[in-house]
Amino acid sequence: MQMTPLDIRNKTFSKGIRGYQCEDVEKFLETVSREFECAYTENFELREKTKGLETEIIHYRQLENTLQQTLVLAQQTGEEVKKTASHEAALMLREAEHEKLSKVSETQVILDEIKEEILTLSRKRDLLRTQLKSFLLAHLDLEKSQELNDNIA
Repeated sequence: MQMTPLDIRNKTFSKGIRGYQCEDVEKFLETVSREFECAYTENFELREKTKGLETEIIHYRQLENTLQQTLVLAQQTGEEVKKTASHEAALMLREAEHEKLSKVSETQVILDEIKEEILTLSRKRDLLRTQLKSFLLAHLDLEKSQELNDNIA
């Protein structure tokens, strides 16, 4: 059981024949009572302050846990963003590679068509040269035969 300042003040002593002087005991008890009251009040205030600080500690621990969870979530989100970005970049590279191959293939087809057209035009040119040569030779032959006919006549 805790003793309070009031318990000390209300304490009474039985008086004996040669006992303590009542006035001295009462002064002492008053002094003890005041000192004890100060200590009791201080103890009460410290307990209240301790309760308040414990409440704050609980609040800050909860805040710390929330911050830790937030940090972990932010790290996980960052890793997911990195993975997603990496996946998207790989996908974009594959698409670009596919598009490049498609363009190269289209270009090769066009190149083959141009080469075929050049070959066709080259054959037509050779044919035209041959026809022109034949035509000119035929005209020369005709001219020579006309000259011979003119000379004979």
